[in-house]
Amino acid sequence: AVLATAREAGAGRLRWCVAVGGPRPELVEASPDGTLRRLASGEARPTLAAWAAGQGWIAGAGAVLLAYGCPSDAGPPRIRRDHLHAGHAVGCALLTAARRGLAARPVGSWQRADLGAALGGPPAQNWIVHGLALGSGRPEKRTS
Repeated sequence: AVLATAREAGAGRLRWCVAVGGPRPELVEASPDGTLRRLASGEARPTLAAWAAGQGWIAGAGAVLLAYGCPSDAGPPRIRRDHLHAGHAVGCALLTAARRGLAARPVGSWQRADLGAALGGPPAQNWIVHGLALGSGRPEKRTS
């Protein structure tokens, strides 16, 4: 639901995927029919933590939603547009996570975060623009 919200709110300007932790860590995206499709298997969260200006806590997140697709040679209008659309979409995804009782926090400060090249694509074409770290489960309810 969080990924679908981000894709819809982002108006198709960027690509969206999720790095999932747990016993079978992987990077997934939504197929056109809405089902999840594996982009890569393996643990991506420590690399994402390094790419996000060394925010080590990201490595322990349950999942990390990512907006990517801005090329390094984009002009200022494209960069501004991509960042604004990604920020809006992450805000909408944050509300979806909250409605489902999931802890979430936006993640900015991406540095040298060439997700496209990391996935085997051409370098400098699919930089991460924004993200949303999600908790590993629903918060426990307190009785006192």
